[in-house]
Amino acid sequence: MSRKQAARARPAARKGRRPRHSPTAPAPGPAPGDSGGLAGQLRALGLKLREVPGDGNCLFRALGDQLEGHSRNHLRHRQETVEFMVRQRGDFEPFVEDDVPFDKHVANLAKPGTFAGNDAIVAFARNNQINVVIHQPNAPLWQIRGTDRSDARELHIAYRYGEHYDSVRRISDDSETPAYLRMEMLCKNDSNKAEEVKQQKGNSEDETKVQMEDAVQKVCNATGCSDMDLVSHVLEVENYNVESAIFAILQVKEGQGIGTEKQQEPLGREQKSCSRTLWEENGTGSKTFGKQSLHQGEAENSKGRAGSREENQASRNPKVAKKQRKKQQWLEKKKQQEERHRQKVLASKRDSADTRTETDPANHVTLVKAMAALNI
Repeated sequence: MSRKQAARARPAARKGRRPRHSPTAPAPGPAPGDSGGLAGQLRALGLKLREVPGDGNCLFRALGDQLEGHSRNHLRHRQETVEFMVRQRGDFEPFVEDDVPFDKHVANLAKPGTFAGNDAIVAFARNNQINVVIHQPNAPLWQIRGTDRSDARELHIAYRYGEHYDSVRRISDDSETPAYLRMEMLCKNDSNKAEEVKQQKGNSEDETKVQMEDAVQKVCNATGCSDMDLVSHVLEVENYNVESAIFAILQVKEGQGIGTEKQQEPLGREQKSCSRTLWEENGTGSKTFGKQSLHQGEAENSKGRAGSREENQASRNPKVAKKQRKKQQWLEKKKQQEERHRQKVLASKRDSADTRTETDPANHVTLVKAMAALNI
């Protein structure tokens, strides 16, 4: 074979070189644009490819799409990455291959359309203090760590055909917003973890049962009620609030006593002692509700008596009755205004909370399940 024939048979060289330490090139797969094995692999994780042009700028386009939501700033990302490599020359120069001088290597890498490899990914990750996760067909995830911070951003990109990078997105994400994906490592001894969770759940159930029994006993002691089923039911209705349950049972007992003739009779010795024990200054009732509740009850009774006196006086004097009606109308109007203001404040708080939820990146993080990852 002549030299000309050999030259024609040799494949054309790509613009720029791919470093030897790039992610392992996958086996020959479907042509670009075809939904091949990697697309199905990502789909199983709830992810998809967002393809970027294969113009030699694909790495920086994919990283930019992850970081900013679009790939239009790929030239700036390339320039900043090259400048970081020059500043940290000692970290990158030993990995330049084919005996190419470092200055020439970074000069070529700075040109638009030059293929970039793992050294550029490492520099980009360290410069931006983020971690880059690389998805490949039928291979573990590669994680290039640019920082050891636990709250660092993760950028997920796909490497396929041995020369092309794409962005990885949540399967329903068609927006031009930054991607927030994060790996979730699945533990191999999930059965042991499930057993621990089950044991903790059993312990919590026992604690809950003890707390419920304690609440029932407190209500029984405070009210003198011996019907455990009634107390348990009232506690459940009152969401296990002991004070509310005590008040409710006392109301029930009072309502039951109003319709009976025995209530009209003087209290027996046992009933007097129970009532005195419950509501005297240091009794169970005062301990539960506090002295303030007792004073408040007396104040409400006196207020009711004063109100009845005013009503009787108003019925005798028409002018007083008219004045009372105006005062009542004013009070109702003021109460309505206060309620409208309260509703407006609550609505504004809900709106601000919704806004914080929408703008908080942590609420949009999608967990990517993985059994293993190789760190660089």
